[in-house]
Amino acid sequence: MRRTPLSVRLAFPRLVTVAGLVALASCGGPPAATPPRSAAAPALTGTAPPAGPEMPRSVESLVDVIPGDAVLVASVPQTGALLAGAAPAIREALLAEVTAVLARQPGLSPELARDLMASLDGATVFVGGEAAPRESLGALVERGCVAARFRDGAPVERLLKELPREAGEGRFALRGDEDDVLAHGAWLAEARVALVCARPEPLSRALRVAGQREPSFKTSALFQAERAKDPWLAIDLHRLQGGGATGPEPGSRLFIALPISQDAPGLRVELELYGPEVPALGTVLAATDHAAVAKLPQGALVTFGLSLQRSPGKTVSDVLGAFDRLAGEPTAASAAAALAEVGLELGDVDGALGGEAAVGIYRDPKHKLGLAGERRAEALRHSAVLIALATADEAAQKKVFGAVAAHMKRTSKKLRAKPGSLAQDLDDGNELRAETRPGFILIGAGDRRYLAQVAARFGKDKESLAATPSFAEARALAKGASHLQLYIDRQAFAGMLEGPVVASFGALGISPTLVSLALAPSDRGLDLTLSGHGGVEILGASAALAVAGVRRYINSAKAAAADELE
Repeated sequence: MRRTPLSVRLAFPRLVTVAGLVALASCGGPPAATPPRSAAAPALTGTAPPAGPEMPRSVESLVDVIPGDAVLVASVPQTGALLAGAAPAIREALLAEVTAVLARQPGLSPELARDLMASLDGATVFVGGEAAPRESLGALVERGCVAARFRDGAPVERLLKELPREAGEGRFALRGDEDDVLAHGAWLAEARVALVCARPEPLSRALRVAGQREPSFKTSALFQAERAKDPWLAIDLHRLQGGGATGPEPGSRLFIALPISQDAPGLRVELELYGPEVPALGTVLAATDHAAVAKLPQGALVTFGLSLQRSPGKTVSDVLGAFDRLAGEPTAASAAAALAEVGLELGDVDGALGGEAAVGIYRDPKHKLGLAGERRAEALRHSAVLIALATADEAAQKKVFGAVAAHMKRTSKKLRAKPGSLAQDLDDGNELRAETRPGFILIGAGDRRYLAQVAARFGKDKESLAATPSFAEARALAKGASHLQLYIDRQAFAGMLEGPVVASFGALGISPTLVSLALAPSDRGLDLTLSGHGGVEILGASAALAVAGVRRYINSAKAAAADELE
């Protein structure tokens, strides 16, 4: 079998770097730091491949160049809108990095690189259906293509003129110093669309699709027209990763759509993952309204609501049994053996355990968190995590808590026990504690004093999350019961930070973020839908933190290098 030249495997990823960095904007993510180059890139010379059919003159959208059997598509159709909506620090960092990457390519001046970025109106990366299952990432890249649309074709025309190549009906092949092909491309001038592929075959297919001689991705079951204007990712998991007894079965797929603005539909993730080792959780767990989350104290940075509600006729043993094939052993039997050492049975847990758990993550607002290197060690100080497990039966709750307390007394010398509560000291003034409340068992960890304050406010109506306007607003956006609910208070995050990164958080608005995950009952495996509001802002917040981290790393590296020179 012919092996692709090393130069292609090394050079083509550089050609898709631009598309990848632009795609990061849709996630709010920062560009990665560019490693130092040990040698200059090869000067490019160009030769045209044999002339093919006439170039397509009209392309309605970039989806119209993607083959209908594509197994992976990542699309960022409105890069300008994404960049315009990004926080200034994120936008500036992204544009600077992309321009720097482009400017290092032969034939590209910094001015031309900036013009190309300013004109870019959308990009997509795709891998056609000819990709073999379980191919390596490198092999997939070799089969991949990048398509980009430009508002103004002039910068692209200037680029093609500056590259030493022969004209050939819009198609070109870029070659290195050793006359090896780096990539194959085509410029659809009238449509202002550029296509670049690692191999000529995928490029020819894309052109046939653009010329309506093959079906486009719009005919694929993976395509969702209603989210086509948003950044999205679609993967056929079976054809991309299938094969063998444990691979994803037919119908396994992933679709992710990100909101481009606050007015757009929210974040949506659809995952259908079928196979013998995939837990069929939707058949053993029912959805809940996450009432326990509302009882958590105010001030949480993040809360999780997790359904523990067994489906009708199901028990804790059935829930554990869903993981048997994944674990390779009877999980219920293993859990029963562990409980026996404490003096309990699975039936005791099933009788005590209610239908949900709530988790809150807190930080003392009196202690700001900086991102400078000298404050990094304080990230976990002055913080607390509180878990509330709903219980179903008072007698069963008392039995389970009492048995666990007795076992811990026998096995731990550092345990402090009182009626209805347990505590154990950890390092740096932290502690682990558990206590029983009517209808709940509370488990907490963190700063001893702050954790005590948080736990004392649990269930107090006037001090609960339910009394917080931002949480009430977020809950109102939730559509029915779900299996998992995530709430993020971005303003609380901004309030705990200090330094320049706070400005990036301030540009993200004040509306809350709430994401819900629901499972559909399927005997084949997982069938889940994740939806929410405010996802674009929290992704941007993550990017703000990451950009600050990258800049801190670069500054530290520069300082270290300067010290070595002295």
